[in-house]
Amino acid sequence: MAHWAVKIPTRTPGEQPRTGVQWFTYPASRFPGRSDVVEKVREDVATEDAVRHRSGAVADVDAIKVVWHDDLL
Repeated sequence: MAHWAVKIPTRTPGEQPRTGVQWFTYPASRFPGRSDVVEKVREDVATEDAVRHRSGAVADVDAIKVVWHDDLL
């Protein structure tokens, strides 16, 4: 199944910038365009679950990287 993979650099307060990353994936069937994915990930990164998953580290949404994966084998 084709999907988008989104990599968001994270920074733990008090440490050097970009000390980790958080990944999100979205199916291409629900999010056909890159702009759709960027809009959705900006919403999702602020959710309580996402913040808890990255242990409170700050997500750098201005440095996201969106990659298309076509899973045809």
